[in-house]
Amino acid sequence: MIWFDTHAHIHGQEFSDDFSDVLTRARTTGVTRILLAGIDEPDSRVACRLAVDNPMLYVSVGIHPHDAKTWDHGSADRFAKLVRTTNDMALKAGRDRCVVAYGEIGLDFYRDFSPRDVQCTVFRKQLELAHELDLPVIIHMREATEATLKMLREAYEDGLFSKDHPAGVVHCYSGSAETVLPLLKLGFMLGFDGPITYDNARKPIEALAAVPIDSLVFETDAPYLTPHPHRGKRNEPSYLPFIGKKAAEVLDMDVEDIAAQTTANALRLFRLIDNQ
Repeated sequence: MIWFDTHAHIHGQEFSDDFSDVLTRARTTGVTRILLAGIDEPDSRVACRLAVDNPMLYVSVGIHPHDAKTWDHGSADRFAKLVRTTNDMALKAGRDRCVVAYGEIGLDFYRDFSPRDVQCTVFRKQLELAHELDLPVIIHMREATEATLKMLREAYEDGLFSKDHPAGVVHCYSGSAETVLPLLKLGFMLGFDGPITYDNARKPIEALAAVPIDSLVFETDAPYLTPHPHRGKRNEPSYLPFIGKKAAEVLDMDVEDIAAQTTANALRLFRLIDNQ
């Protein structure tokens, strides 16, 4: 089985002592591709440096809603340059482009680490930048479903999303089953993580069951949201199959089939060729 971890933060300090070992363990469990999700400008640059010559790694860049207050008048130009420079370097290194998405971006009204009006302004600016760069978006949506849907609908109506490819993915989906359909209509896939394996997972499992199999991807969000049976430990990509196995149980599918389908979905989401 081959898996694609579509959202991880293993380029952070939590993995500085054993990064290579983490990648080795991932490969031994069939996780052959990992997307490193940037949360701010320095973090995105670190992810790009690690991925540029490693065909196992891909990157998304952007500013998380927690850090929306750090956006300035030069941020868009710097991110655009980072994307183009990194992908040029990857091609020169003999691999495919490695910056394949923009995010994680969105709204977080749970923590409110950045003012809500600033989050909304920066969210829109980054949706526009992703359109300019022709990249799908990775959406963070926490306790902000109504506001996020409103902004995504406006972006859709303004032509900011591709009509030929998925618009992006709602990362670590924690919304209701009822919100799945509106997101699908806007062209989004949905990402599911460790919480579907938890004992109290009624809401995420109901949402998972409402997602068509061709719109589903899996992610660890490592080092966070560690799945059962490793809950309480640092999460890492090698644990992704536990999420897949639980999803296969919920959806009454063979694990091999769900691994193949979600990997194909991720390749389509990030506009990649299956060369493995």
